[in-house]
Amino acid sequence: MKFLKKAFLAFLLILTLICFGFYFYFDQKFSPEENYLTVKNESGKVIVKWLGENKNVMLLPVHLQNDSTTYFMQFDTGSPNTLFYENSLAIFKNKNQVKTQFTIGSTEVSSDRFKIISIGKDNDKNSIKIIGTIGSDLLDQKKTIINFKENYIVFNILKEPKSFSNSKLDFKFKKRKIIILGTLNGKEEQFLYDSGTSAYELLTNKNAWQKLKLSNYSTPVVEKAQSWERTLTSYTAKSNKIIKFKNKELLLSEVTYIEGFSQSQYMLMKFSGMTGMLGNKIFLKNTLYIDCKEEKISIN
Repeated sequence: MKFLKKAFLAFLLILTLICFGFYFYFDQKFSPEENYLTVKNESGKVIVKWLGENKNVMLLPVHLQNDSTTYFMQFDTGSPNTLFYENSLAIFKNKNQVKTQFTIGSTEVSSDRFKIISIGKDNDKNSIKIIGTIGSDLLDQKKTIINFKENYIVFNILKEPKSFSNSKLDFKFKKRKIIILGTLNGKEEQFLYDSGTSAYELLTNKNAWQKLKLSNYSTPVVEKAQSWERTLTSYTAKSNKIIKFKNKELLLSEVTYIEGFSQSQYMLMKFSGMTGMLGNKIFLKNTLYIDCKEEKISIN
């Protein structure tokens, strides 16, 4: 009996060490590098340009230093870093990082080490010159308004507008991810706001999707899309659930699950305990005020 007890205790110790090891591994894996941006000035209203009939991609106009051309960058709160695409412009070719500055409205964004990734098509024949991604590092320690109703964003707000002061709720800005608590089906859940999943209301796993979709709606809309270098297949079905965020209720009219995500993306969802990702579509009739310093958000 003593031997069995010792063996069981040893097993529990090893299991605990393994769990701690996995925790620290994934905590490190999903931790972004330090914010390398220097941000100056309030932007004023920056008009959003949408790609696709379903507002698939959220683009913002930018100007590079000493270049009068209007370029565009995707606004993706799911990306912790602002970065450029190697194949978009000659100045980014064959580089891993670059020292430069760009303006978005009146806001100046600069760094001596912007990351460059090998993705994106050559812009020579494209009328819309998409040169990179604006990530959540631009929101870090800052106040931001995303007005979907009037189609603009204001970055680096100096003073909180009074219209949002009485409607704020807490959120987590963990690892530069915007995680909002809400109630769905009578249960408190965690949702990641990811403006990169623009055309969807809620992306979740297949099990949750089956519970949230209308039971008499058996045929989902199936679409294939390219995300970074992966081909994804989405399954979207009708829903009629309500997500409640403290003082605001939003109708979930559609719910989607996707096949083709990388294993690391699935592990991020599981590791963080998130129910799913909220895309722009669920907020198209609303205005978001996001204060990443105080970790307060308002949905008006």
